[in-house]
Amino acid sequence: MAAVAAAAIGEIDLLALALAITVLPLLSFLYLVLVPPRLRHQRSLEPSTMPVGETSRVVLRAVNDAPAQASPLRISDAADQAVGGGASFVIARGFGRWQQGVSYSVVADSRGRFQIGPLTAKATDPLAMASRTVTSAGSDSTLRVTPKVWELNELPSGAGLGAAGDATPQRIGQAGADDVLVREHRHGDDMRRVHWKMSAKRDDLMVRLEEHPWDPSSTLIVDTRLSAHADHGPRGSLEWAVSAVASVARLLLVGRYRLSIVAPSGTVFESGHAVGPLARQAMLNALTDLASSEHTWLGEAFNDPEAVSSAASVVAVTGLLSAADAAALSAAGASARSKIALVPDAPTWGTPSAEHEDACLLLAKHGWTVATYAQGETVPEAWGRVNA
Repeated sequence: MAAVAAAAIGEIDLLALALAITVLPLLSFLYLVLVPPRLRHQRSLEPSTMPVGETSRVVLRAVNDAPAQASPLRISDAADQAVGGGASFVIARGFGRWQQGVSYSVVADSRGRFQIGPLTAKATDPLAMASRTVTSAGSDSTLRVTPKVWELNELPSGAGLGAAGDATPQRIGQAGADDVLVREHRHGDDMRRVHWKMSAKRDDLMVRLEEHPWDPSSTLIVDTRLSAHADHGPRGSLEWAVSAVASVARLLLVGRYRLSIVAPSGTVFESGHAVGPLARQAMLNALTDLASSEHTWLGEAFNDPEAVSSAASVVAVTGLLSAADAAALSAAGASARSKIALVPDAPTWGTPSAEHEDACLLLAKHGWTVATYAQGETVPEAWGRVNA
């Protein structure tokens, strides 16, 4: 309008000014089109795997390869809201290529895998009349948040003593070769198993028993039913149950137990003959990715009866139980030597239930050791009541 008016009244200076003001935003836009920022980055997570509630540091190294980019860059690193939603910061550098290191911290309140990235940058022209957002070249990162694993000091008496039948512990003694378990030689025994020193002492052929399998087994049941847990948040009973199962599983794996973890949605983890850190890491991976379930009956965790009936011990960490749930647990653990149930103290979770109390009594009558966990209580505190 100023240009039209200036042309109408013959004011050349005003016309030139008006045209310059009109063209300037277009020139700014053209500048960003012809000279866009070229940003790339490298990102590292320290650590990339951590338990719920811990802090990880995100370290970024941003590099600008556009020498004509003169304005500050407002950089945003995206992330899931469960880990803080990412971070934003401004890098103000002049003309020329440059690189800049920045870092920020993320705290994870939820279990799972979370994507960190993409990294974007908002650039403007030197007069800040136009802006452009670009995505930095570089890969996204994944932060893995595992369940919190508590240090449990001991197993309850009799838990996981071995599978049924002959799969009982046969250990080599600590004092020396004379403590090796032996028996008299029988027809058909492999001569390679003859214990010659003991045979000489007893003046009869004796064979070693140290090769008998030590195969203690345990089945853990984690109740992931949404309907059984009133609180599904990071500090709810569902996450408490997952953390408890992870803690007990670690204790069993350290003791070289053969372990199976089942849920209403199916088998979560089986250790097989894997031992050591690899087995514990595989267990944590499985529980990290374990999702809640829409199933309504806990008995659906026992679609494979052999997985439970062959176990020497059964440990169940549940939500609210019904009579049908208790009956399914009782049947599944009928042949186990040790049966432990960690159940919610319903009133402390704000969900008092007479049916839940009756189900717990039913389990106790069928030989289960029932211990409750209250809201705000740690896993070791609840686990300590199992032997009480």
